[in-house]
Amino acid sequence: MVGGAGRFLFGICLATGLLAAAHEVRGEAPPLRSIAPEAYSDQPAGIRYGSLIYNATLTSGVAWDSNIFSTNANVAADRVLILRPGLTVSTVDPNYKFTFRAHLQQLEHDISRSDDRLDGLAELNGAIRVQRDTAIILGLIAARIMDPRSSILRRDLPENAAYPVTYNQYSAWIGLRRNFNPVVSTTTFTVLSEDYFDVQSISGTPISMQDQDRNTARVAQEFDWRLSPRLLLFSRERINMNTYRNVPGVIQDDSIKFETVNGIEVGITPLITGRLSFQFGEEHFWDLANQSDPELIYRAELLWSPRRHVRLKAGVARDFGGVSLALDSVGGRRTLADFALEYDITRQLFFRANFIHLHANEASLSTGTPRLENTYFYKASVGYQFSRHWSWYVDYAYERRDAKNDVDEFDRQIIQSGIISRF
Repeated sequence: MVGGAGRFLFGICLATGLLAAAHEVRGEAPPLRSIAPEAYSDQPAGIRYGSLIYNATLTSGVAWDSNIFSTNANVAADRVLILRPGLTVSTVDPNYKFTFRAHLQQLEHDISRSDDRLDGLAELNGAIRVQRDTAIILGLIAARIMDPRSSILRRDLPENAAYPVTYNQYSAWIGLRRNFNPVVSTTTFTVLSEDYFDVQSISGTPISMQDQDRNTARVAQEFDWRLSPRLLLFSRERINMNTYRNVPGVIQDDSIKFETVNGIEVGITPLITGRLSFQFGEEHFWDLANQSDPELIYRAELLWSPRRHVRLKAGVARDFGGVSLALDSVGGRRTLADFALEYDITRQLFFRANFIHLHANEASLSTGTPRLENTYFYKASVGYQFSRHWSWYVDYAYERRDAKNDVDEFDRQIIQSGIISRF
């Protein structure tokens, strides 16, 4: 994967955030992110029982992947069956708003059965209104995740693993949100834990993954200042402390990172909105072997709704410095450009398309070898709603990476289709 693409993930700004989540600069491993059920009209009301509302979904489909390992040396095509049941439970009390979401995701390969995956996630988000302008926010997440072999988003995983790498992830947070009109302040404290399982190598010997186990503590302070109906200022400050399991003979990746994101959103016209943001991050590792320059990210976005059912978004970002353990990258310069189109053709027919280009010029953290790569990602999706309970979708994605080293180049196509049922 183009190093540094993953770091854009940490630039997500919730609510009015101005920094896009562009870590998916790749043909996503099946299942592709299709049109979300919430985009379709006439959503089922669900089943109400007491003070709770229950909504169930079931996504089933099939995908064809022309290069399941995203490689130039070992190109393997395969068909993938997809099954994803989900359940959402929400409260109706406006003073105690809680939403519970859970789903399982089963992926079965037709040929490469060792790459089958079963992921599960349960999430609880809530807000308790203490006063008219004050609320306590809290949440929990428990997930079992299987990262596919040869994942180009994880250069820190063993290349000779015989099966996907599995780990459990737990997260909890609590915060306080206050509306001082026109300023909204949100203070959040989060803890996260990841516990990896050992994986078998291709030769049959076990591979210890204990050095990947980690605990994270995060404190975040957010401010949103609405100066006028068309002008919004925001600021995000975060402190992250990562502590890894102490494994003899392995370099400790413990660190503390300080981040600040500041930006402005301007309503140029009622239909056009511009966004500018600047992010500064500085990470300090306990082990001097992992050191890097501070990270600077500049991003500009433009959102335009030329018609009621058409939405366009374009953005460009420049990323300097920083370090990513997962992508084994340090320093360098990255330039990202992205474009997205959402078109609700009719009340039943929906179209989505996006394009991303990422240019990366950086170095490997472990070897110091320079990398020069360009990644191009194209995707188009169509969804049709037969009724309020049934929808059909089809997705196509194409990805190509050009690199200085031929071994790092590849191209990939994914075609996916399926049915979504909602109740």
